[in-house]
Amino acid sequence: MAASGKKYIVDASFVLSFLLPDEKHEDVDQFFNQYKGGIIDLWSTALLPFEVVNGLKLAVDRKRISTKYAKERMREFFDYGITLYSVNLFEVFDLSQKHELTIYDAGYYFLAKQEKTHLLTKDEKLDKLK
Repeated sequence: MAASGKKYIVDASFVLSFLLPDEKHEDVDQFFNQYKGGIIDLWSTALLPFEVVNGLKLAVDRKRISTKYAKERMREFFDYGITLYSVNLFEVFDLSQKHELTIYDAGYYFLAKQEKTHLLTKDEKLDKLK
């Protein structure tokens, strides 16, 4: 779903807040509607699918959603076709130390800095770095 408009980097917390029924946020829904409509681009690191699927699995384990619902949301997530990129792990490592982030979160932050664009996150620590 490539768009010619503004691009945003998304992390797993943002995507999961879209996919999980008990974490719905209108602002998140608006971004995904704009993406689906070709108005904006959503990019992320190559790690995003693993984190999203893990978040859905944990939601099943915690009985927040059913396995069937999780698999439906997985299909929905993959159908969106968010563009995934590799990141420089040496620079990500440095950012993780500098800002006391996990490597995963530092990867999203790195990509946003590299692309000079906004990071869409529901993670408070990452949100403060924007």
